[in-house]
Amino acid sequence: MGHWRRFGSALFEPGGGAGGHRAGMKTSRLMTPRTTPADPSRKKKPLTAADLPIRVPVIHGETTASYLARTAAANDVELPRLLRALHKGRLPASVAQLHPGTHEVALSAESLARLAALTGRQEDQLRRALPGLAPVRLLTFPDAAVRAWSWPRDFGEPPLPACPLCLEEGVWLAGAGHRWRPCACGRRWECGDDGGYLIDTTPLPELGRALADHRMLNRRVGPAGDALVADAHQVTLWWWVNRQVAHETWRAREDTLGFGRHRRRAAPAVVYPEAVRLAALMDEWETRRAQTLGTEPRQWLADVAEGLGVPGIAEGRAAEPLWTWIELHPSLSELPTEKPLKTAEGRWGLLPALHHRPEDRGPFQARSCLRWVYGLPLTSTTALCPHCDGREPSCRWVPADDCPQNPSPASRNTQANAIR
Repeated sequence: MGHWRRFGSALFEPGGGAGGHRAGMKTSRLMTPRTTPADPSRKKKPLTAADLPIRVPVIHGETTASYLARTAAANDVELPRLLRALHKGRLPASVAQLHPGTHEVALSAESLARLAALTGRQEDQLRRALPGLAPVRLLTFPDAAVRAWSWPRDFGEPPLPACPLCLEEGVWLAGAGHRWRPCACGRRWECGDDGGYLIDTTPLPELGRALADHRMLNRRVGPAGDALVADAHQVTLWWWVNRQVAHETWRAREDTLGFGRHRRRAAPAVVYPEAVRLAALMDEWETRRAQTLGTEPRQWLADVAEGLGVPGIAEGRAAEPLWTWIELHPSLSELPTEKPLKTAEGRWGLLPALHHRPEDRGPFQARSCLRWVYGLPLTSTTALCPHCDGREPSCRWVPADDCPQNPSPASRNTQANAIR
């Protein structure tokens, strides 16, 4: 994502296409931008700053299409009229049916300058807040230009509907590799799959407590804590798919959330408490193994079974993803003496190279070293990596952008096929 690239032509249907507004679904209420002017004469008049007296909040991480749609709707201006004010000449056909949940908008530098003047904002403020307006993503046309593309279907690419309890209703946030995440308030999960939907987690206080425990782990061990939660979340999703470990508990939570007919969509949220508990056990294991020679993995598996209250994990099929994790987290032959384990830097040093330090702080910012993709087969390679043919641990399930055999491997923490 270091430069603006053309998106595919596939569109999501608003609300998910597959019954996004059926009973029991916790979907986002979509804000519909005005497309038909109340007064036809307004359409012919050039748009000025006086036509946009209401300045909607500039929200960090919001998509450009979402910000434009909110600005138009708040000022009772049809969205095409606002887009025409940012474009020289006739608007491209791609802009005609723009919807912030399915499309993104690209602007040229001149268009950004016009937008800043119309909304009374500083260009730097818009560039810092909206990822789509970063300098590397601006269109290179010398004049004012607007383009729109549909978000691709790849997991982690579509935007996420923002929590309406914390932000304005109708806000869409850039996915940037995230398929889901809990809102900071602990009462909503924001999900980008299936056209975007929200999960109201208020009926399950244990999900809010899991978020608090996640933050506490991050504070205690630094970004390594978030990386371990990402790993543990992958393991618990494996268990969910195979109906292992806490299957009945998770089904009960799905019913409580109203997802009895769409359990797959609720899975990332309902497994969260067990994922955070497993992450704490992973941290204890790595720290103890680094300090005590001869620590046996089977003893740790027994500790996991006891900690989760599920006897037999060490001996059954449920241990399979844990053994994969142990394989990818080998013991270090020598510990760096200049970075004690009690420091965040020292704790990060215990993680394997498949973990990359997150750029932002907070829950679910790190990327897991376990690269199977929820929603795709977990026990086979879905697509072969062109660099390693699936032989590298990063590419056992799907090609990874940080494949070691890639001449230009990425080290960023979000990607199109990241499982979060």
